[in-house]
Amino acid sequence: MLAYELKKYIIDNNKIICILENLNCHSIKIYKKNYRCGLPNHHNKTSISIKADTLKCNIFLPDNETIYGDIFTLIMHLKNYTFTQANQYIHKIFNLPYSYQKIQKKKDIKTNYDPLDIFSKIRQQTNITEINIEKIYNDDILKEYIPYPHIDWVREGIMPYTCEEFKIGYSLKSKRIIIPHRYWSGAENEYLGIIGRTTIKEWKLLDIAKYIAVKPFSKNINLYGLQENYLYIQKAGYICVFEAEKSVLKAHSWNEKIGTAVCGHGISPEQERILISLNVEIIIAMDNEISINYVRALCDKFYKIRNVSYIYDKYELLGGKKEKNSPVDCGKKKFDYLLNYRIKYDELERSKFLKWQEKHQKK
Repeated sequence: MLAYELKKYIIDNNKIICILENLNCHSIKIYKKNYRCGLPNHHNKTSISIKADTLKCNIFLPDNETIYGDIFTLIMHLKNYTFTQANQYIHKIFNLPYSYQKIQKKKDIKTNYDPLDIFSKIRQQTNITEINIEKIYNDDILKEYIPYPHIDWVREGIMPYTCEEFKIGYSLKSKRIIIPHRYWSGAENEYLGIIGRTTIKEWKLLDIAKYIAVKPFSKNINLYGLQENYLYIQKAGYICVFEAEKSVLKAHSWNEKIGTAVCGHGISPEQERILISLNVEIIIAMDNEISINYVRALCDKFYKIRNVSYIYDKYELLGGKKEKNSPVDCGKKKFDYLLNYRIKYDELERSKFLKWQEKHQKK
C-alpha cells in the first residue's frame, strides 16, 4: 500500500490501538475525536494525542518540547526509523504486502476547444486511475556514476552532505549531474529513475538538452524529495512545492527540509492525492516567471481541502520576470522573507482567480 492508502486502512479498520500497543504505549484511551496515551517508559498518561479522522499526532516530550506530525512521525520518533522503515513497520504489523501495482493509463480525449489553454501544463494529458510503476531500480543503477557533488552545484550552495543524502552523482561520459529519484512511498534504496543535468556551459549554443531522463520514468506519480523530507515536513506543518529538484536541494542545504518538487509546472492528479494526504499546509512555490493566475489555478486544486498558500515575488526580489529564478535561487534571506509573507489562498484570492477565469473564457 502507498502511505496515504495505509492511513485510510488504519482509520477505516480502527487499527490505531493495535499500532500503539505494538509501540508499547500505555494508558490508551479512546475519546470521541482522538486517542490519548503515554509514551513508553514515561509516567505521563496523556503525552501522545492522535486525531481519529486524520492520524495527526502531537507528542508531548518530558522536556516540554512538542513534536507535531502523524502516525508515521510517532513511529519514526519511538523506533528511530526513517519514513520508509515506519511505512514497512505498519505493513508488517498487519501482515500487509509491501508492493506496488502496475496499471493502465486511460487516454484523455479532448472534445471542445478550451479557451484556458494557458493552463494546459496544469491539466494532465492522461487520466491516471491507478499508480503506474513500470520498473523499480535499486542502488545498482548508481554504480556507474561518481558519487560526489559537482563543483558548480557546491558554488550555488548545494552542500556535499545534501548531495550525499540525495545520492547526487556525476557522469563523466555524458558530463551530467545525476539526480536519482527515490519513490516517495518506497524503500530507501528504491528508485523510479534518474534525471541528468548537463554541466556544459554552452548547452544552448550546442543544442544540448539541459535535462534528460537517463533512466526514464513517469514523474507525475512521484514527488521528488518527499521521502527524505517527510519527517521535517510533518514537524513544520507545511510543504513547499517547487518546480525543480535543485530547489529542494538548496533549501535542504540551509536545513530547510520542507521542500518537494513536481518536476514541471503542473501538478498531476496523483501528486494532488499525495500532497492532500500529508495533511499539512501546501505552499505553491513556482519559479518567478510563472503568472500569478497560473499559480492561483494550482492553489485552487486544494481550496477548502487543505490550507493552501503561494509565494509571490511582489517586490522582484528574485530579479523580476526576465530572470528565471526559483524562490530559493537568491539566498536564504530572500527565501525566508518570501516564505514568511506568503499569500493565503482564501475566498478573496479565489474570487480574483474566478473573475480572471470568467473574463478569459469570454474572449
